[in-house]
Amino acid sequence: MKIRMNDEERAIVEACDTFGKQVLAPLVEDMEAGKSARDAVRKMGEMGLLGMVAPEEYGGMNATWRMLILAMETLGKYNEALAEHINISNCNFIMPLLRYANDEQKAEWIPKIITGDMLCAFNLTEPNAGSDNGMMATTAVLDGDDYVLNGSKCFITDAEEADALLTFAVTSPSGAEQKEISCFMVEKSVSNEGMTISNAESTLGMHGAPVFSVFFDNCRVPKKNLVGKLGDGFKAAMWGLNPGRVCLSALAVSIAQHAIDVTIDYVKSRKMFGKTLADFQNTQFVLAECQAKLDAANLLVLEAAASLDTGTQDFQLCSETKMFAPEVSNEVVYKCMQLLGGYSYTTDYPLERLYRNVRITTIFEGATEVHKHTVARLMGIRSESITNIK
Repeated sequence: MKIRMNDEERAIVEACDTFGKQVLAPLVEDMEAGKSARDAVRKMGEMGLLGMVAPEEYGGMNATWRMLILAMETLGKYNEALAEHINISNCNFIMPLLRYANDEQKAEWIPKIITGDMLCAFNLTEPNAGSDNGMMATTAVLDGDDYVLNGSKCFITDAEEADALLTFAVTSPSGAEQKEISCFMVEKSVSNEGMTISNAESTLGMHGAPVFSVFFDNCRVPKKNLVGKLGDGFKAAMWGLNPGRVCLSALAVSIAQHAIDVTIDYVKSRKMFGKTLADFQNTQFVLAECQAKLDAANLLVLEAAASLDTGTQDFQLCSETKMFAPEVSNEVVYKCMQLLGGYSYTTDYPLERLYRNVRITTIFEGATEVHKHTVARLMGIRSESITNIK
C-alpha cells in the first residue's frame, strides 16, 4: 500500500530506510545468534529513534505517533527484533514517565533513555499475572527511606543488560479488597543487592530482544524512585502499553509485508510445469488476498496512530488494532511460506525467521483473546471489570 506522506514524514522514512539498510540489516545474524543489542540500541539513540515522541526539552523529536508508526514499519523490514526496541523505549518507558514522573525524575531519566545511555526493562509480567495483572504478587513495603521489594517477574525484555527496571509492585495491605499497584524505577547502580536475573529464556524468535526472569529478595529501592503516587502503577503501565500495542501491530504489518515482497520475487522466478509460479491463478489470488488484508490491517494501525495524535488514548481502537493486525500478519506469513514450499523452511530465505518473529505479536502486549474481551466490554456487551485493581 502506498501511504500518502507529508514532507516531514517522507524524510523520516527515507532516513530510517537508509539506517535500516546500513546499520540494522547487517546485524540480523548477530541477533539470531543471541549477541548483545546494546551497541545497536545506542546507534538508534544517536538517530533519535528511541525518543521520537518525547518533547524536545528532553532531547526528543516531538514527532507524531504516525511518524513513529512509519519508522517502525520501515525499520521492521530490516531487523524485526531491533525495531521492537523503538516501541519499548517510546511507549513502555517514555510515555509513563512523561505522565506520572515528577520533574526531577523526568530530567534525570528521560534524556538518558533517549540517547540509549540508560537501557531500561519494563518489569510488569509475573508467572501468575500475565493477562491478569490483578494476580500480581510482587510487593513493595515502605521501610524508612526505602521500599523493600519481594517477588518475581518473568518474560522481561533486556533485563540482564538493563541499567534500570521500571517495576510494578503491590503496595496495598495484604487482603485488601482492591489491589493498589505502584510503579518504581529500580536502578541497578543503587538497588542491585537483593535482585537476581535469570539466564535468557530459550525462545522461538525475537532473539535480539531476549527475555529473562527477575527475582526480588528484600531488594531496597529509594523512596524517591516511586514514579507518581501510590496506586498510580496500573494507570502508568496502561498509558505506555496502549500505544505500544499500536506500535507492535505496525511491526507485525512490516514483517508480513516483508514476507509478501520476498514471495513475489520468488514466484516470479520459480518455474513449475513450464510456467513460473506467478503465472498460476492460485498464486495470484493468494497474494492479492494477502495484500488486501494486510493493507486493511495497516489502515487500522494508521487510524489508531491518528487517534493517539489527538492527545487522547482510544482504548477500544487500540485493542481492535492489536487483536486484528497481528493475526492478519501471522496469516499472511503462513500463506507466503506455503507458496515457497520447502525453501521457506530453510535459512536460505528469511521466511522462517519472519514466521518465528511474527508469532509473538499476537501474545506480547496483551494476547488477542484479552483484546477481544476488552473490545466487547468497551462496546457495552459486558459491563463487569476484568480486574480487581484500583
